[in-house]
Amino acid sequence: MPTDAAYLKQRMNDVLEAVSELKRLTSKPYPKLSSEEKYSIRYHLIVLAESLGSICVHAATEDLHREPQSYSECFRMLEDKGIFDCAKDLVEIMRLRNLLAHRYWTIDDAQVYDSVKKNFKCVHKFLRSIKRKYGIRI
Repeated sequence: MPTDAAYLKQRMNDVLEAVSELKRLTSKPYPKLSSEEKYSIRYHLIVLAESLGSICVHAATEDLHREPQSYSECFRMLEDKGIFDCAKDLVEIMRLRNLLAHRYWTIDDAQVYDSVKKNFKCVHKFLRSIKRKYGIRI
């Protein structure tokens, strides 16, 4: 089955929207964030991670003809195939997503905020690699 460019494009748009919202939310100093804004950061991180993972799994399954057992494995597979070179950073996003989704009661929102304040260089690098490989325009 060929790679579905429309699907990849939609997931890429989801990533870009999540990054935009995260940047907007973290433009405020942490002490000034409301509870709703803190929960919104958590939500957008989950959307970001799920969208990145979906892109990866689609590319690996359709293009590499391999089905990864996890999103983290998927990023490593694509890195091993030379599609991009910063899997470690995306695996960290997946780990954070797993904490948010499965151990939400142990989350330190200040640490999450600090993590988001770091740039999204690897996320953008991954998207550029996918766009180039599959001829996608956004």
